[in-house]
Amino acid sequence: MVRNWGAARVKVAAERDEGVEVERAHWASRILLAIALLLYLATLDNGFQPYELRGGDLITHQYAQVQARPSNAPGYPLYTMGGWLWFHGLRQVFRWLGVTHPNPIPILSSYSTLWALLALWLLYRTGCHLTRSPDRPGGNWPLAWLVAGFYGVTYFFWYYATTTEQYTSAIAQTLAIVYVYLRWREAPEPDNRFLYLLALLSGLSLAHMLTVAFIVPPLVAVMLWQAPGLLRRIRPLAGTVLAALLPLLSYAYVYLRGAAHPEWWGEGPWRTPGEWFWAFVSTAQGREELSWGFEPGRAFFGNGFPELIWQELSIPILILGLVGIALLGRRLAWLLYGTLAIYLGFCWAYRYGNWFQVILPTYPLILLGVLALADRWQRRPWPPAPGWLRTWLPALLLLAAIAWRTTASLPGANSHNRPQDTALDRAAVLLDQPLPIGAGLFAAVDDALALDYLTRIWQIRPDLAVVGSDQAATRLAHHQLVLATWDAAATLRAELPPTLPVTVQSFGADWLAFQHGQAAHPLAAAQGQPVNWTVSVGDNLGDNLRDGEGVVVLERIAVTPAPQGAPVRRQAPPGLDVTLYWRLPATGWPQGLAISLRLTRGGALIPAPEDPAGGFIQQDRPGPAHGHLTLSGWPPDEPVADGYRLPLPAMGQVDGLQLVLYRVVDGGFETVAVLDLPLPDLSGQ
Repeated sequence: MVRNWGAARVKVAAERDEGVEVERAHWASRILLAIALLLYLATLDNGFQPYELRGGDLITHQYAQVQARPSNAPGYPLYTMGGWLWFHGLRQVFRWLGVTHPNPIPILSSYSTLWALLALWLLYRTGCHLTRSPDRPGGNWPLAWLVAGFYGVTYFFWYYATTTEQYTSAIAQTLAIVYVYLRWREAPEPDNRFLYLLALLSGLSLAHMLTVAFIVPPLVAVMLWQAPGLLRRIRPLAGTVLAALLPLLSYAYVYLRGAAHPEWWGEGPWRTPGEWFWAFVSTAQGREELSWGFEPGRAFFGNGFPELIWQELSIPILILGLVGIALLGRRLAWLLYGTLAIYLGFCWAYRYGNWFQVILPTYPLILLGVLALADRWQRRPWPPAPGWLRTWLPALLLLAAIAWRTTASLPGANSHNRPQDTALDRAAVLLDQPLPIGAGLFAAVDDALALDYLTRIWQIRPDLAVVGSDQAATRLAHHQLVLATWDAAATLRAELPPTLPVTVQSFGADWLAFQHGQAAHPLAAAQGQPVNWTVSVGDNLGDNLRDGEGVVVLERIAVTPAPQGAPVRRQAPPGLDVTLYWRLPATGWPQGLAISLRLTRGGALIPAPEDPAGGFIQQDRPGPAHGHLTLSGWPPDEPVADGYRLPLPAMGQVDGLQLVLYRVVDGGFETVAVLDLPLPDLSGQ
C-alpha cells in the first residue's frame, strides 16, 4: 500500500513538472511574439518613396485592400478580402479614438505584420514539436525560440513584415503545411481532420501565391509513403479533393468586383467581363516575365539564389541547416529537401521570375535543420565535450547570430520615417487648402499619383477627383471646375480642344483654376486688405495704347500662412501665401510686364539662404497666374486672383512685402513701378 502511494506521488510530480515545462514553452512563445511585435511596430512602413507610387506589388495591394478590388494577377482573393476587413476594422477603431484621418500605410502594413507573427509562431511551435522528448514534453523551446528569433530579424522577412506585401502570409502558409503534416503523421490512427486541413492549406495556394504549391508534390509523396492506402479510401480522398478545390470559390469575388468596375481592367482587347476574367486569373499579362531562361551562370548566381541565402544566413548556418535536415527523420527530410530542390529549380529556370517568393520560405526550412543539429548536439554524448559547453554553445552562437543579423538588417528593413519618403509631401500641401467641392484635379504624373492616393485611399478630400486631359475637357464642356497645378497648366492647355473657350486665373499659390469661358465666375470674393494701387504702364512699355488700356490696379492683397500639408507631412517649411487681386483693362494684362514679389525686413530685402548667387527671397512671374492668365468670357470689372508663395527665413522677423513691376530689356531689367507694403498681422491665422 505504501509502495502504491509512493508511485502515485511520483506520477503526480512528473505530471506537474510536465505541465510546468509546457507552460514555460507557451510563455516563451508569447514573449517571442511580443518582442517581434514591438520591433516591427517600431519599424513599420509609414510613407512612400516617389517610385513606389508608380507601380509594383506594394501600391497595388494597398489599393486592392482598401477598395476591395482584385490585386495583381491572379487577384489574391482571400488575402485581399482579409486585408479589406483588417484595414476598415482598424481604421474605424482609430476614428472611434478621435483620429479623423489615420495614416493608411501603417494600417495596411500591419496586416503583413499579423502574418509575420503567425509565421514566427508556427516556426517556433514546429521547432518545439520536433524536439520533444520524455524529459522535455515542451520540446527544446530555448533553441526553438532563438532559431525563430534569428529568422525574425533576417532582412527579407523583417522588411516584408513591415510593408504592404503578401509574402509573410505565404511563409505562414508554408510553415502551417509543415506543422499540420507533423500532427497528421503522429496521430495514433488516421485522422481525417488533419488530412482535410492539409488539403485546404495546400489548395489555398490556388487562391493566393502559386509558388506555395511547390511544397505540395513532396508532401503528397511522403504522405503516400507513410500511408499508401490513402488512395484506396474513397470517402477521405473525395473530401481531400473537395477541401483542396474549395478556395477556388473565392475567385467569384474577383469576377464580380471586376465586372462591376471595368475601369480596373487596364489595357487589353477584352469585350466582356468573362474575357477579362480568364485573361486575368491565368496571369496572361505576367507570363512573359516568367519565360524560360536556361542560362546557368546568370540564373543560378546572378539572380540572387542561392547567394542571398548564404549572405543572410551565413555560409556556416546554411551548411549546418542542410546537414541538420537529415536528422529530422527520413520522411520529413525528403519533404524539406524535395521542396528546396523545387525552389532551386524554379530560380534557375526563371531568371527574371519572382525568385524571392521562394527565398523567403527557404530560410525557415533550413533553420529547422539548424535546430535539429543543435538539439542533437545538446542531447548526444558524441563528440565529447564538457556539459556546460554542450548546453550553452548553440545558444550563445544563435544569440551572436541574432545580434549580427539585427544590426545588418536594420538599416534596410526599417521602413519607418525614412528621409526619402517624400512622395506624398507636395500633394499633401496641394490638398491642405480650401479647394472647391467636387473639383477635378490635373497635375503632373507624380503629383497626380500622390493626389489620387490621398483622396481615394487616405480619404483626404474624397470629393475631389484626379483627372486626365480628356476628363478635364469633358468637365469644362459641362461647365465644371478643373484645377491644375501651375507646372502642369501648360500641358493641360495644350491638350484641351482648341475650340473650347476657357478662362484661367490663380487659385492660391499652387493651383490655377480652369473654367468654361461662357460660365466663368469668381470662385471667391476678393479678400485681404485694400490697396488700390494704380499703375499706368503704357509709356514705360513703349506700347501704342489708347487711354486707360495700359492701366492696372492692385485692388487688394491677402496674406496667409502657407499650408503645412496636414495631416500627412511631418514638417513642412514655413512660408507665406500671398494673393494679389488685379483689376485689368479690357485688353488684359499688358504684354511684357513681369511681376516680382519680395520679403523685406526694416525696408531691406532679405537674402535667400544658401543662394551662392546672392539673391533675395522673391517670386518672379511673367504675369499673373504664372503667366497663364486667360480671360475669355471673364466678367468685366471683376478682379482676377494671382497667387504666390514665399518661404520664410529661419532667423529674424519679416515685416513687409515689396511688389515690383518690371520688363526685360537687353542686358537686364527695367523697373516700371515699386510698391512697399507692411505685412499684416497673422497671429490670429
